[in-house]
Amino acid sequence: MFEKYASSFILVSLFLLWNQGTVCVKADSVTVRIEPDYPGSSSFGIHCESADDDLGGHTIAQGSFYSFDFSPNVWGTTLFHCALDWQGRGVSFAIYDEKRDLISRCDKLCLWKVRPDGVVGFPENHKESSDLFFPWTR
Repeated sequence: MFEKYASSFILVSLFLLWNQGTVCVKADSVTVRIEPDYPGSSSFGIHCESADDDLGGHTIAQGSFYSFDFSPNVWGTTLFHCALDWQGRGVSFAIYDEKRDLISRCDKLCLWKVRPDGVVGFPENHKESSDLFFPWTR
């Protein structure tokens, strides 16, 4: 009787293990990095969060950077938003959107720079030319 239902038993068992978190697919870690790229010595403020994690607020001085690491989820819905303030200006944007970034932009590193006209993003393999731009909105 077991041979008759063996494949069904195996599938149900795997589903139950996966549902309990025992079987999972671990994606490679992604690093998001943002740094100042403007003249002077002023710092900028940044606060990033996802639906699951609030990374808190940070002040980033000229010559330093802010970064965080994570593993994208298996559903392809990982999304981090950041609010950024610099010299009375501000912008909120998706610093990492798995649907936009994972395959074509940044498999391992997402690089962003804060500039006088806004925030620019660079694809992982083309660090000289930006492909995303978010101008200051306030």
